[in-house]
Amino acid sequence: MSDTPLSTPARQALIALALVGEKSTNSEIHDLFGLRIAKAPREALEMADLIRTEKGPNRATIHELTKQGWERARAELAAMAPKFTANAGPAWGRLLYGALNVLDRLMTEKKLEMAHVFGTPATSTAQSWEPEAHIDMDDQTAIVESRVLAVYDELAPRPGDLVSLARLRGKMADVPRADLDRVLKAMDRGRIIQLDPDPNRKALPPEAIEAAINIGGEDKHLLTVVR
Repeated sequence: MSDTPLSTPARQALIALALVGEKSTNSEIHDLFGLRIAKAPREALEMADLIRTEKGPNRATIHELTKQGWERARAELAAMAPKFTANAGPAWGRLLYGALNVLDRLMTEKKLEMAHVFGTPATSTAQSWEPEAHIDMDDQTAIVESRVLAVYDELAPRPGDLVSLARLRGKMADVPRADLDRVLKAMDRGRIIQLDPDPNRKALPPEAIEAAINIGGEDKHLLTVVR
């Protein structure tokens, strides 16, 4: 991932393109977030290989995030807030609510409550797994899926890194193994995650062997999220 320092306007442009999620013109971005990608930030993003541009109808510039751009936009979620200026400040409010709108759609789709996302560890990723009779299987599966993804983000140094199932199970020890295994297999089939065997199986500690999940006759010890 590019670690080129970016100006505030360039960071705003990066976040705006990620929120739109597809090729966008300046006019479209301005209508949504009240900002335009000016020449200087556009060229900085292009030089860092974070965006690519092309000419569209009526000579409009069309912007699109590259793979590195998506990775940098993901990193922005954990970045410190920038210093606000008279020129750059107002757009941040609309970008914030754009991000919250995306979060709302995801929470609705995954049937997540506020405590699953914003709660303390005691009420979110570390909450006790207590299936209730009024929660159907799909809802229970969605809750476990969201916890798997949250724990992965907590354990993985960088997106795409491998995380051991032993560490994942340690963070989700309250979830019955049969329930967790069922969800992990379904997520692997759906390409939400990828389960892999450890290439150095002879050196595996007992806890890694115990935590493995068997798929197709092969033990899998590692997990990554497919993004």
